[in-house]
Amino acid sequence: MAEYEDKILHDIDGIKEYDNPLPGWLMAIWWGSLLFSALYIAFYALSFGEPTMEAEYRSAAEKDLAALQAHFDAHPIVAPTPAELLSGAKNPEVLSAGAARFAKTCASCHGQQAQGLIGPNLTDERWIHGGSVEQIFHSIVKGWPAKGMPPWGRAIPQKEIAALVSYVRSLQGTNPPNAKPAEGEPFKAEALPE
Repeated sequence: MAEYEDKILHDIDGIKEYDNPLPGWLMAIWWGSLLFSALYIAFYALSFGEPTMEAEYRSAAEKDLAALQAHFDAHPIVAPTPAELLSGAKNPEVLSAGAARFAKTCASCHGQQAQGLIGPNLTDERWIHGGSVEQIFHSIVKGWPAKGMPPWGRAIPQKEIAALVSYVRSLQGTNPPNAKPAEGEPFKAEALPE
C-alpha cells in the first residue's frame, strides 16, 4: 500500500480515493464521442442552409400534390349531356352495373333499396338537391360534404357514374318498405328515352 500513498487524493473516514487514470481505450471512446457529437450538431442541427427534414417532406408533398393536380387538370370530369346520362335508363346491362355500384358505394347510407337510412330516400318524388339527371350527376361527383355525402367523382369511373345515375332514376316510384319520409322539393322526372 505504501507505493500508492502518493496517489491518494482524499482520505475521509478511512475511505481512501486514489488517483487512478482511466484506461486509454476508454478515454479514446470518450473523446471520440465528444468529437462525433460536435460534428453531428454542426452538420444536422445547424445544417448550413440545408433544408430540414420537415422542409424536405413539405417539398416532396407539394410535388406530389402538383403532379396529382396536373393529372386532374389533364383529365377533368366532364358532365355528360342528359341524353347520355339517360341513354342507359332502360338498358338492363347499364342498370345492372348501376345497381352493383349503388350496392358497393351508396347502399350504406341510402339503404339497399334506396329507401333512405342516414341519407335521404331516393325513391320518392322529392329531392333535396334536385332530381334532374344533371343534378343527380353533380350530387354524386361533387357530393355534399357538409351533409355527410363524400364526393365520388374521382373514386368512381365516369361510365359507372352514368350507370349509377340511370339506376337511381330507375328507382323513382318503387316505394320500398320502411322508406324514410320524403324530404326536399317535388320534382317531375324527365321522360326516359325509348
